[in-house]
Amino acid sequence: MASTRSSFLASLLFIGALLQAAAAIDHRVGGDFGWNLPPTPTFFSEWATNTTFSVGDTLRFNSSANQTHNYAMPESQPEFDGCVKPGLFFENVIFVTFDRPGRKYFICNVGNHCNLGMKFAVDVLPNPGMPPNSALKIGAFPTLFFIATAFLPNFLFLYTSQ
Repeated sequence: MASTRSSFLASLLFIGALLQAAAAIDHRVGGDFGWNLPPTPTFFSEWATNTTFSVGDTLRFNSSANQTHNYAMPESQPEFDGCVKPGLFFENVIFVTFDRPGRKYFICNVGNHCNLGMKFAVDVLPNPGMPPNSALKIGAFPTLFFIATAFLPNFLFLYTSQ
């Protein structure tokens, strides 16, 4: 009985550790302020500098109802610095999920919002819960979640019925 209980608890801890390692963070751009015209030209750059971004994390671009913004992703530092508007921008998509490490640039493509400080760059790091070249991929999280939720009730039933 005691070894069954220990095995069950060890299994739960192992599943919890796997889920924690594979979990991604959902970042709201600008924190509570959101993706709005900033109070200072460096507001979003400072926000990004004080935030860590990893593969699998998501950025959410939420604006106030009375403001209209979009975002575009310049491909280089000079385009970012000069607020060069890329041909491709996103109006209805409010989130970005990082699929690989590297430097990413974001600007608002509306009017002169970029020049007013609606821009930031992030350095996306490899997922800290995954060793390099790991066979475990970012897409494994939904699978691990499914396994945990599908089989955990059965384990609990077996455990409590003894």
